[in-house]
Amino acid sequence: KNGISLIVLIVTIIVIIILAAVVILTISKNNPIESAKEATFKEDVRTLQDELAMYIAKDYTNKAGQRDEKINADKYTTDGALDSVYTYIPSFSKKYEEKFIINNDELLYTKKNLTEKEKEWVNSLDVKGIIPAREEWKKYIAEETEDGVPIPKGFTFVTGTKDTGTVIEDTSHNEFVWIPVDNPDDYKKTTTYIEDLPPFITDETVDVSKYHGFYIGRYEATTSDGTEITKTNITSKPTCQKNKIVWTNLNYSNAKSSAELMYIGDGSSVFSGLLTGKAWDTTCNWIKDYKIKVNEVEETISLTDSRKYGNYSNSIAPANVNGYKFKQQSGFSDKWKIKNIYDLAGNVWEWTYEMNSSRRIYRGGSNYSNGASRSVLFRSNYLDPSKLNDDTGFRIRLYIKTN
Repeated sequence: KNGISLIVLIVTIIVIIILAAVVILTISKNNPIESAKEATFKEDVRTLQDELAMYIAKDYTNKAGQRDEKINADKYTTDGALDSVYTYIPSFSKKYEEKFIINNDELLYTKKNLTEKEKEWVNSLDVKGIIPAREEWKKYIAEETEDGVPIPKGFTFVTGTKDTGTVIEDTSHNEFVWIPVDNPDDYKKTTTYIEDLPPFITDETVDVSKYHGFYIGRYEATTSDGTEITKTNITSKPTCQKNKIVWTNLNYSNAKSSAELMYIGDGSSVFSGLLTGKAWDTTCNWIKDYKIKVNEVEETISLTDSRKYGNYSNSIAPANVNGYKFKQQSGFSDKWKIKNIYDLAGNVWEWTYEMNSSRRIYRGGSNYSNGASRSVLFRSNYLDPSKLNDDTGFRIRLYIKTN
């Protein structure tokens, strides 16, 4: 009379079995509930991509293939605003707000707002991740890397980190490397020489202070048509790409004008120009802790003797690769790369905005130079600005717009 009945015992066992099954399914990789969520999520994302692609295709047709600007949308209001994701993707729903945006015609997921499971699922799809730019950067910055490097609108992340050298590229595959400046007081030079600035920049420290750094060309400026003869002493839009002819044989005026022409008047988020003395010296200060292997022994580079990592007439191991002593194409050797920047030391001299009296200062040495006395830090201040040299070119500095 005081025991439990057989029926109650059976029911209890059934309940235990059911609960055990639920627990097993929950922790199992083949959890049908989780699988259903994953399938729904992925199907939704594919639908979002398809609808965006249909909108873009229709836009191309309506504009006879002459679309001037790509779609960028990160607002979620449904009032018909042009920057609303709903404008371009009809099935976009509230559950995906803050999780997906449109950037340069692509559907991107925002890394900050997806769950860990959703990140796993979206990584198996053809969707790139993005960290939206902080509010005070949003006008000209599309996103930022996980370690806080800003990616200007019109550019995409390529490789690297803030410490190793974050590389970005534009739609034409011109590449630039981020030079971090956490303290604006560290953006400085070691001389009191005066210098020019691009005509649209009155204070070169403004973008450095706002974005905590600046971009310089990953490569020395290269020619757009693959030839050098036709580029002699003229003003033309340069490129900044690997395995291209490094542009030399132009005087200061044409180097300056060509550098400034790269991103002016095109609705870009940046201006462009030459490096200033502050930009060059700050870059050198940032690379000074870089380590290279010399005969299998790791050692820190020297800023006053660049023979071990630059293309000079007297380069030594490991920089004395086949082809040293001669001017080479951009990105010729990884032995001449420091923190993702190629040929800052050696290969060709580079015009800068800095001047000493009527003479222009050029930096970094060349393949003709002695790398011990003409190191990456060296300033040569004896060059007539009208002078043309086969071993003198230039490098681009990006000035991110601020207002």
